[in-house]
Amino acid sequence: MELVRENILLNKIVGEGRSQILLEGDIIVPDVRPDIDSVLRATARVAVSKANASMGRVSFAGKMNVDVLYLAKGNDETTVHNISAVAHIDDFLNIDGIQADNWVNLVGELANIDYRVVNDRKLNYRAVVDIKAMAFENGEVTAIQSVEGLSVAQQKSAFFSVNNVIAKQMDSFTIRDEIALPSNKPAVSELLQANVSIANKQVTIASGRVDVSGDLLVAPLYKGNDETSVVEFEEFVLPFNGSLDIAQADERAFVDASLMVADSLVEVSPNETGEMRIFALEAIIAADVKISENRDIEILEDAYCIEQNMDLQLQSLDYKRLVCRNQNQFQVKEVVAMDAPEALQVLQVNGTARIEDVKVVEDKVVVEGLLEADVLYIAQSDTDPLYNYTAHIPIRQVIEAKGAKMGMEAEISCNIDNISFNMVSGREVDLRITLGLDVAVQESATKDFVHDIEFSPFDLEALDSLPSMTILVAEKGDSLWSVAKKYNADLEELASINDIQTTDDLVIGQKLLVVKKVAQE
Repeated sequence: MELVRENILLNKIVGEGRSQILLEGDIIVPDVRPDIDSVLRATARVAVSKANASMGRVSFAGKMNVDVLYLAKGNDETTVHNISAVAHIDDFLNIDGIQADNWVNLVGELANIDYRVVNDRKLNYRAVVDIKAMAFENGEVTAIQSVEGLSVAQQKSAFFSVNNVIAKQMDSFTIRDEIALPSNKPAVSELLQANVSIANKQVTIASGRVDVSGDLLVAPLYKGNDETSVVEFEEFVLPFNGSLDIAQADERAFVDASLMVADSLVEVSPNETGEMRIFALEAIIAADVKISENRDIEILEDAYCIEQNMDLQLQSLDYKRLVCRNQNQFQVKEVVAMDAPEALQVLQVNGTARIEDVKVVEDKVVVEGLLEADVLYIAQSDTDPLYNYTAHIPIRQVIEAKGAKMGMEAEISCNIDNISFNMVSGREVDLRITLGLDVAVQESATKDFVHDIEFSPFDLEALDSLPSMTILVAEKGDSLWSVAKKYNADLEELASINDIQTTDDLVIGQKLLVVKKVAQE
């Protein structure tokens, strides 16, 4: 007899870790800008563009862009201005057991940012960034798939599905475009801020490549050259697409991609008439792509032989099974009551979403978190013409996930696809924020498999002690196969003698006639 072996590829988590890093620095007001009177808002965007494993640690790099809007007073007039800074990230996280060839999943999220006005020309910022990392590797386990030369009836196979990551790649591509202001808007006197974000992400996989597409939301905040305007705001939607070459990509595989704006630059230029009405955009989109596949595995679970003894050497196999995947979009509706100066006009609403808790229940995934919305508006105040109000909105969404059960794991990615707003009154704003959620539910499972088999002659004395014929009363857990193995009987002959099928289930109390069978030379 010959053992037919199967090499099973498995993902194995090598180690996990998390930490917080503190980024701080000073922002000096340029000479061309007036002094700081008060700060409207300070925002930051974190982008980790590189994560590499080495012996016992994960090194990562990226940067944090800090933008500050402030008010300045002079000549009996209050004006709004912008200052910004870039904090570079270059750090590492110790994780025991990881090696240089391991894959790394690393996420950096802004946890908090504070600022302090040092003097009228300098502002100090302190930001806390959460870092979460997981290192994993692909390993091989050798299992016996079948025994060639042994009757199929005397072999019991196990079938299961394994979900494995087969490729992981971080890459980027650049988008360049020009956007013209609509004719009903004043030309630009000074660009204050230009938020660039991604919405409506779509990812598809083809042979040898991964295609990504979506909408780039470009939201410039600027001072118009019209003396009657305080601050102007416009939002543009630019569809984009890109392609990443990944050799392991295949139409039958699954793809997950995290897209973020790693860097962006928006500059104002004149149109054909010389008016400053053109926004020139350059944005670098970073993509963290993971390709996985489901593979159906057949291995030998048990076997017996009439001719000789088989010593089955068993091992346990830990693996993950993909239960379901789901893309979900839902809208958060909230009327925000602002405990702040009354609003004349809402200019802009920016939002960030944070997932704080994920629970897997029967056929569902429950997601809870917090939505932070910054409402920038023109206030009914001569001293403070602009005001920024921050609202904290709890979010909860129940996502259909067929096959999900308690104890399973769910991977969640969340992004804001759209924000719309409407003033209800001077102190109330109706917000409608559309969130996109990508959900993948996996089950951790263990399967015993036959790693190797040793053959040896039967212990004839022990075999002779078994009766040649016996009447057996089926007990709980008995099957026709287990009875045939226990009494060294031919499975098909056992089924024929008792006038049942080899696949029939036994009923507790059912009587069987069992005939021992030993092949003799």
